[in-house]
Amino acid sequence: MSIQAYGPLSGINPGNKMQDAGKSEGGNNNFAAVLKNYTEQLNHTEKQADAAAQNLATGKGGNTSETLLAIEKADISFQMMMGVRNKLVDAYHEISRMQV
Repeated sequence: MSIQAYGPLSGINPGNKMQDAGKSEGGNNNFAAVLKNYTEQLNHTEKQADAAAQNLATGKGGNTSETLLAIEKADISFQMMMGVRNKLVDAYHEISRMQV
């Protein structure tokens, strides 16, 4: 079993400065692309967890610890994505309350 690093937002290079984190080479804002990438990773992780659980339940292979690890990984990723979503919604509401 190999363990891979699973960063919260792997589309952002930690070596960049904070202001450069949301920009691509052309200077365009790619925050939406980072969120889309992370959502796709989350979907892939959840599919892997589902497949591992089905394989364990049907007796096709896999072991219990790897299955539980895949399920927990998917759960933590989902919780983090929901936290990011909640922060974005809060920021939107805060901006909409600002007086112009």
